Amino acid sequence: MTEPAETTAKSRRRRWPQGYDPQGTRRALVDSSLHLFEQEGFDRTTLQQIVDGANLTKGAFYHHFQSKEDVLWQIQNEYLDTQIKAARAIVEQHSDIADQLRALIRLSLSGVASYRAHVAIFYQERRHLTGEHLRAVTEKRDELEALICGIVQHGIDAGKFRSNVTSRIVAFGIIGMCASTFQWFNPDGTMSVDDVTDQFCTLVLDGLVV
Repeated sequence: MTEPAETTAKSRRRRWPQGYDPQGTRRALVDSSLHLFEQEGFDRTTLQQIVDGANLTKGAFYHHFQSKEDVLWQIQNEYLDTQIKAARAIVEQHSDIADQLRALIRLSLSGVASYRAHVAIFYQERRHLTGEHLRAVTEKRDELEALICGIVQHGIDAGKFRSNVTSRIVAFGIIGMCASTFQWFNPDGTMSVDDVTDQFCTLVLDGLVV
């Protein structure tokens, strides 16, 4: 005998043995969205799919998020906030310009390995952000770009990098090269993050260092 849809839906709801866990609920919704946005795309993912994937209800979703776009914004923030914090630390910890650039390239590649779904969604689905969400994410993206651009310009001004290059173009080249790895890099494959970092740094620094 087939169970009524209402009974089936109730049986899927997540239960918290130790009581309601708001952070766990929010995390489950974000993780479900991460998987679906990467596999299906933002447009084709429904709210019902998100809550089903998290074993939750639409009521739980709207308790934490206003819309699918709100979750997308949260996903973008998770990735960008982590990268910005680590990038600032790199600039503070390394005094040598080449070492700063090398560490930032490794950070970008490590980000792809650790946050592959975040990176894929950032580049493929960011266009769905609007208004304040778009403005906030754009500001954070610009901050990361400015950090790399500033390091390259500092190297040019100090006479350590070639003077016949434009820092902004070099920065965009580095960002694009690193970002594209989400399409092909496999952290469990034959090459490690360090292996790819070494080859990328050879390409970039051999072309920059005087």
